[in-house]
Amino acid sequence: MTQTARGFEIPPVPRNAIGPRVPARGYLVEEITGGVHWVTDGGYQCAFVVHDHGVVAIDAPPSLGGLVTRAIRDVTDKPITHVVYTHYHGDHIGSVNQFPDDAVRVAQQETHSMLREHSDPLRRLPDVTFKDSYRLEVGGQVIDLHYKGSNHAPGNSFVHLPQQRILMLVDVIYPGWVPFTNIAQSKNIPGFMAHHDHALSFDFDTMITGHLTRLGTREDIEIQREYMHDVRDAARHALEITPQKRELARDTVGLDHIYVYFKTMYEAAAAEASKPLLEKWSGRLAGVETLGVNHTLTMYHSLRLDENAEPQVVFFPPTETV
Repeated sequence: MTQTARGFEIPPVPRNAIGPRVPARGYLVEEITGGVHWVTDGGYQCAFVVHDHGVVAIDAPPSLGGLVTRAIRDVTDKPITHVVYTHYHGDHIGSVNQFPDDAVRVAQQETHSMLREHSDPLRRLPDVTFKDSYRLEVGGQVIDLHYKGSNHAPGNSFVHLPQQRILMLVDVIYPGWVPFTNIAQSKNIPGFMAHHDHALSFDFDTMITGHLTRLGTREDIEIQREYMHDVRDAARHALEITPQKRELARDTVGLDHIYVYFKTMYEAAAAEASKPLLEKWSGRLAGVETLGVNHTLTMYHSLRLDENAEPQVVFFPPTETV
């Protein structure tokens, strides 16, 4: 049932969005299978792989900070030999400086380019880069890295462990939840959409997604893909009804303050078009009541900017017949 806190109504969280409880120490570390472990604080996730001679660390979010190394040491005292960056964003690799300097850093070429541009001493440039794919074989473990094009961020890559049937893809799939605001702050919305199908092309059972409360499954991808296509349909409808909302905005707030006029028009179209989306997904995916309209508006802009979708938005139609 809906809760109220400090005057705000908080929608219920569906059971399928609730993951394991994080201990009071601030992190949970569990072996998935075959030496592959995930670490989470309930909001962020990273991973590490124990091999015959050491450990491969995958990401290190600042929210966990040094607890990543502590989690590794809970499991093994073997040296950290390699560090894999899923992508360049600081919220996922912002504390990789905790790992030894002699650990080999591996990332996709675009990640290297973005890190070089930002020149952040906390995110050391990778030592090994790849364009499309790279296989890391070390101490009896096989880790395949694949890049399928820009999505949430340039360089954001798949980490596939074929022996354990585990897939890691960060900031795209949100098990039990809708994506984060502005469609996960994605740099490339069409690429974000395509990565649902790319993910399903891998052979895996368990997924590490980088965020939220639990591990994912193939079904989670299929569910989110359905949700995102519903968002796309809602955004297309928002484009269709924009002429009505354009008139509403002009009558309500006028044209003197252009940004207020645009904001009123856009948000009115997205709010109306997303009503079926909210009705369908409320109670099925956590957060839809909070972010469903936002996702529709984000997709609306992607359709008109990335895809030049029709009907195209006309902002200022003539007010008089010429």
